Amino acid sequence: MPLSQSIIFFTGVGVGALLFALGIWGGFGWGRRRGRRDATAPLQGAELLGIIEALSQWTSEYSGNVTRYQDELSSAARVVQETIETGNPKTTPIVKVLDDIMTSNQSLKQRLDDAERQLEKQTRSIEAYISEARTDALTKLPNRRAADQRLDEMFSAWQKGGPGFVVAMIDVDHFKQINDRYGHPEGDAVLQHMAQLLTNHIEGAYMVARFGGEEFVALMPPPLRVAADRIDRFRKIVADQTVTVADQEIEFTISVGVAECRNDLLIGPIVRRADEALYAAKGMGRNRVYFHDGKQPILVGAPEVAV
Repeated sequence: MPLSQSIIFFTGVGVGALLFALGIWGGFGWGRRRGRRDATAPLQGAELLGIIEALSQWTSEYSGNVTRYQDELSSAARVVQETIETGNPKTTPIVKVLDDIMTSNQSLKQRLDDAERQLEKQTRSIEAYISEARTDALTKLPNRRAADQRLDEMFSAWQKGGPGFVVAMIDVDHFKQINDRYGHPEGDAVLQHMAQLLTNHIEGAYMVARFGGEEFVALMPPPLRVAADRIDRFRKIVADQTVTVADQEIEFTISVGVAECRNDLLIGPIVRRADEALYAAKGMGRNRVYFHDGKQPILVGAPEVAV
């Protein structure tokens, strides 16, 4: 390569390096300004996780860019070295400049690699935090927050032509009496056993979650009556179970209200109909399943109803 072309090439490389550095500086400056601007706006966990993942991807991309840039500079340095070996000493300062640029880039690459590892560590920590924030500590089921989010997602999908779903509100009967008679640790054991039964026997459910206290929710595929019959079979399984805690045999039953989407504009009316069916089940003696047909709760199954 003629010396004049080498000078032009290396001048271009130097300008590229300067623009690259300015781009990084500008990017960090924008990030700081944006951080100040949004400091008062609370971030949801999922949003924060998305930001961290984006930063991690950005860091990985730029780390790769720096690696490729170093390879290009190494190749250019070899060209200049060959020119020097031909006996033209005027290119020696160019080699010194290239060496300095490569040293700087090696340092930058190390910092980017360190930052990427730190970002990946932060991402894992935030994922663990989000999972914990959406999991009930006692039963290990999804909690109310997770259930509400899933309800919103499914309802939004249904409005856009997606599949419908059935909401089953499940309540442990006379749970306060269980706590008062056996103790709170034993009551906790009943809830844990209930969670295990839900996990094992409500197959194909979109989600089962602890909704709060002794109340659980199951999001199930339609049609409504099929889902209600499945829940009634589950009610019978629960009634036949006992929980052994500290040599005590604890029996318990459940009451359930079931409802489905019916030309609703909001998710609230669906949950309200399920609650109305649950209240009917409890009001009529408990250990019952009612579904709501859009007009009124209707009995599905109870101890006195023949199979």
